[in-house]
Amino acid sequence: MVANTPPFYFSCLSLLLSSRFLVEGFIGGEEEKNIKRTDFPHGFVFGMSTSAYQIEGAYLEDGKSLNNWDVFSRIQGNIKHGDNAYISVDDYHRYLEDTEIVHSLGVKAYRLSISWSRVLPSIDYFAVTEGRFGQVNPAGVMFYSNVIDKLLLKGIEPFVTIHHHDLPQELEDRYGAWLSPLMQEDYVHFAEICFKNFGDRVKYWMTINEPNLFAKLAYMDGKYPPGRCSLPFGNCSVGNSDIEPLIAMHNMLLAHAKAAKLYRDHFQAIHFVKVNIHDNAFLPKQGGSIGIVVSATMFEPLRDGPIDQEAANRALAFFVAWSLDPLLFGDYPPEMRHYLGSNLPCFSPEETKYIEGSIDFIAVNHYTTLYAKDCLHSNCTAGADHAIKGYAYITGERDGVFIGEPTGMPECYVVPRGMENIVDYLKKRYHNMPMFVTENGEDCDFHALLICFRIWFSEICHSDRKGADVRGYFVWTLMDDFEWISGYGMRLGMHYVHPQTLNRIPKLSAQWYKGFLSSNGLNSKEATDARGFHGEEEDKEIQKSDFPHGFLFGISTSAYQIEGAYLEDGKSLSNWDAYSHIPGSIEDGENGDICDDHYHRYLEDVELVHSLGVNAYRFSISWSRILPRGRFGEVNAAGIKFYSSVIDNLLLRGIEPFVTIHHNDLPQELEDKYQAWLSPLIQEDFVHFAKICFENFGDRVKYWITINEPNTYADLGYIQGKYPPARCSKPFGNCYAGNSDVEPLIAMHNVLLAHAKAAKQGGSIGVVISGTMNEPLRDNENDLEAVNRALAFSVAWNLDPLLFGDYPPEMRRYLGSELPQFSPEETEYVKGSIDFVGVNHYTTLYAKDCMHSRCAEGGDHAIRGYAYTTGERDGVPIGEPTGMLPCYVVPRGIEEMINYLKKRYHNMPMFVAENGYASLEHQNAQMQDLLHDTKRIEFHKAYLASLARAIRNGADVRGYFIWTLMDDFEWMHGYSTKFGLYYVDPTTLDRIPKLSAAWYKNFLSSHSLDFKETANASLVEDQHALVSKSINERAETY
Repeated sequence: MVANTPPFYFSCLSLLLSSRFLVEGFIGGEEEKNIKRTDFPHGFVFGMSTSAYQIEGAYLEDGKSLNNWDVFSRIQGNIKHGDNAYISVDDYHRYLEDTEIVHSLGVKAYRLSISWSRVLPSIDYFAVTEGRFGQVNPAGVMFYSNVIDKLLLKGIEPFVTIHHHDLPQELEDRYGAWLSPLMQEDYVHFAEICFKNFGDRVKYWMTINEPNLFAKLAYMDGKYPPGRCSLPFGNCSVGNSDIEPLIAMHNMLLAHAKAAKLYRDHFQAIHFVKVNIHDNAFLPKQGGSIGIVVSATMFEPLRDGPIDQEAANRALAFFVAWSLDPLLFGDYPPEMRHYLGSNLPCFSPEETKYIEGSIDFIAVNHYTTLYAKDCLHSNCTAGADHAIKGYAYITGERDGVFIGEPTGMPECYVVPRGMENIVDYLKKRYHNMPMFVTENGEDCDFHALLICFRIWFSEICHSDRKGADVRGYFVWTLMDDFEWISGYGMRLGMHYVHPQTLNRIPKLSAQWYKGFLSSNGLNSKEATDARGFHGEEEDKEIQKSDFPHGFLFGISTSAYQIEGAYLEDGKSLSNWDAYSHIPGSIEDGENGDICDDHYHRYLEDVELVHSLGVNAYRFSISWSRILPRGRFGEVNAAGIKFYSSVIDNLLLRGIEPFVTIHHNDLPQELEDKYQAWLSPLIQEDFVHFAKICFENFGDRVKYWITINEPNTYADLGYIQGKYPPARCSKPFGNCYAGNSDVEPLIAMHNVLLAHAKAAKQGGSIGVVISGTMNEPLRDNENDLEAVNRALAFSVAWNLDPLLFGDYPPEMRRYLGSELPQFSPEETEYVKGSIDFVGVNHYTTLYAKDCMHSRCAEGGDHAIRGYAYTTGERDGVPIGEPTGMLPCYVVPRGIEEMINYLKKRYHNMPMFVAENGYASLEHQNAQMQDLLHDTKRIEFHKAYLASLARAIRNGADVRGYFIWTLMDDFEWMHGYSTKFGLYYVDPTTLDRIPKLSAAWYKNFLSSHSLDFKETANASLVEDQHALVSKSINERAETY
C-alpha cells in the first residue's frame, strides 16, 4: 500500500492546479500572493511526467522492434503534418541530459514509461522462448536501469508506467492485441520482466495509462492504433464502435489485475520472495505500490435540471468509473450494466476475486471539463444516441459560449473548478482512495501560466480544507514531444525542443516551477529576473580544465574603438572619423579622435592583457593608418611599425595575436571615390590592404580574420543607416540616400568576394560573423519557420557562400533576382574560403512570422526574410535587459548558436571572437558602482557554462574571447555603453580594473569560475587602492 501520508486538503491543490490554466482575464482584480511550496503538506510529491514513445526516438535501435505507433504513424493522414516519432526528441541518446534537466527543476519524482517493444521486441516467430515470442532485449533493460539509477542518484523517485499506449506491432498482427484475451498473458509476462529487473528500485508502479481513453480513441473513434471503428463514430476499414471498446477495456482490466496479483504475491510481499515464479532464486521484498492511470475529464450538465444532471452522471460512469469500479468493487458501474446489457462483458467469480481491490492508489490525468447533454429524452447528434456513449452528448459550448477559455488542445478548455470537482467525485465514489495527479498540462502561452498562479491561494488554503487524500502532482510534460495524433504541432512541455538541434530550451514555466519548488514562491517577476543569468544553468563551479587542452582564452578589441590618434603619424580620415563628426550620428556627440589613446599607451595595455593571464588577444588593423589613401597612396611606415610593435610585445609575453584586417573602419577616400562596399572596385583595394598585412605581419600572425561582422555592417550601414555611410530607405530609416532592400545585398556581395580573394593569399584565415540566435515568438510552425529564415538571412547570408559557394536557398527563394549571382569562377574561389568560423555572440531574440500575420514595418520586407525580431513577448523580456538594447542575457543562446553552426557547417572549427555584457553608466553612478560589476561576472559565468556544454556535446570550439579589454568607443553609442573589464577614467584615461578583471584573472589562474573566491577581501582591497591612487593623482593635477 501507499505510505501513510496525511490527507491533503484538496481545495488548495485545486486552486494551484486550476490556476495553471488561467489566462490573465480570469484572474480579475485578485491580489497577487506569493505562493510557496511550504503551503503543501509534508511528504507531498511534486513531479514531472513523460512517456517512452513520445520522447525516446531510436525506433529500431539496439534491438527494439516496431510498435503499433511506429506502424500507425507511417500511414498517410493518421498524424498531423505527417509527423512520426522515429527520432522524436531523442531521449534514448540524451537521457543523461534530460535527467539533469529534471534534477535542475528540483522535483522529487519523475514519471516515465517502459517501451514494451524495446524490452520484449517479440521477433521470433518460430520458437516460444522465455521472452514468450522472443528473448528479453538486454539493451532495453540496461537503458531503463540506467535511467532509474540516474534518477535515484539525484534523489528523484521514479514513478513507472508499464504500458503507455505503445505495444509490439507483432501482438496486433498475431491476434488483434487488446481484442484478444491472449493479450492478458503477454502483458503479465512483460510486467513480470519489469518487476524483476527494476522493482528493487521502483516503489510506484502504474500498470496501464488511460485505458478508458485508449479504448475510446482506438476502438470507438479509430484515431489511435489499431484505428478500428464503425459509423457514425468514424470511417474505418474495420471495427465495431459499439462492442470492441468494451472488449478491449475488459482485457486491459484483467491484464492489470493479473499483473497486480503477480506483483503482490511475488514482489510486494513483506517477506523474501522469488525473483521469478519459475525458479528458486530469492530476493528481499520490494514493498512498493501499484495503481492505474485514468483519464479524468469532468462533466457538468449542459442545462440546469435533473435530465442533464443525470447525463453528466452517466458520462462520468461511462468514462471514469468504467475503469475504476471493477478495480475497486469487482464489477462495471451499475449505470453501464443498466444500458449496455449483454454487450458489456462479465467477470467470472475467479476474475472478480482478483480484480476487486487490485489497486493501491488512483492516478488521475486531468486536462479539462465538458458539458453533458441528455440523449435519452431529446435528440442528439449521431453517436451520442448510442448506448456506448451512455446516451450523453459531450460538448465544450453552451449557446455559442465556451465552458472555459479554449486551449491549443482539441476539446480542452480552461475550467479551474473541474480539477476540484473530479477529485471530489473520486473521493466520494472510492472512499477517499489515495490519489496522485499524474498529468496536468496545457498547450498555451506559458507567461499566462505564471500569471495564473498569482491568485489568492494562501487564504483559501487555510480556510477551506476538504480532506481529499491527494499525495502528488505531476506536470505534463518535461519538454515538447510527439503528442500522438497531433504530432509536434502541440507543445505542452516546460522546455522547448529545437527541431533541428533537438536542444532543450527552458520556457519561463520551467523557471517558475524551479523557483516554486525551491520555496521561492510563484511571483512571475522573480521568475523572469532569475531567467536572465542563472535561469538555464545551475549555479555550480565550472573549471577551466573543463575546456579542451589547447583551448584559447582571450580578450578582444578593435582599432577605431581604442586607438585615438586619428590624424597622427600619417593616418588619414576613416569613415568613422568623418561620420562621428556629423551632429546627431553618435550619442552625446562623442567621437573616437582620442578615445582610450591606445596608440600612445599600447605598452601599458599589453601589460594589462598579460596580467589577466589570457593566451590570446584579438585586435584589428586600421586601414587608414596603413594605407591612408587606400590603394592610391604609399604604405604608411609609422602604421606598420606600430602594429609590428604590438605583435612583438604580445608574443614576448606568450600571447597569440588574432588579427582582424578590417573591423568597420576604412579610408574615407574609398567612400568618396566610389562608395566603398557598393562598388566592386573595393574588392581589389581590400586585397591590396590584406596583402600588405600578410607581408608585414604574417611571419608572426597565425590567425587572420579578414572582415568583422559583415552581416551586421550591411544591416546597420545599408538597411538601417546607423553606421557609415548611413544609407537607407523607408521604412527602415530616414536617410539622405540609399535603398534598404537592395544595397545591403550589393555590399555583402563585395565583402564576400573581397574576403575570398584575400583568402587565396594563404595562412589560417576566417571571417567573423555576428551570431544572434533566434527563437520562435510563439510555439507554432509559422514562427518556427520565421526563426529559420531569420538565421538564414543573417548568419547563413555570410557563411553559406564561403562554405558552399552560394547564398542560402532561403534567400534565393524570397529575394529572387535582387540577390546577386556568383560567376562560376567566383564560386570556385568563394567556396571553402575559410579555415574557421569566428562568431560574435551577444544575445538571443524572438522571431515572428510576417508572411502569414501582420508585422511592424520592415519585418514584412523580403530583405528581412519576412521575419520580425524582438526581445519581448507579451511585455516580458526574453532575458535580463543589458545596457545595450536589443541585447538580453540569454545564456542558452550561445549553445544554440554554436549547435546551429555545427550542424549547418559540418562542425567547422569555431572561435567565439566576442562575447560581452554592456552596463550602462548612470548619470549619478559612483565610482564603486562602475567597478563592482558583478552582473558582468555572472554573465560570463553563465555563458561559459553554456559554451562548455556545447563543447561536451561535440562542437569544435577552440577559443573564447571576452569583449572587451576596457571601456571604449562603442560605435553609435559613444562612451555611454561600457563592456570593458577595465574602467577608463574620462579625464586621465587611466585604466582601472573592475571586479570582472580580477575574476577573469582568477579563473584563468585557478581554473575556477567560483565568484566567491574572486571577490575575496584582498582583491577588493587591491582594487580600492588603485581607485584611490587615481583619485589622488587627479587631485594633485588640479
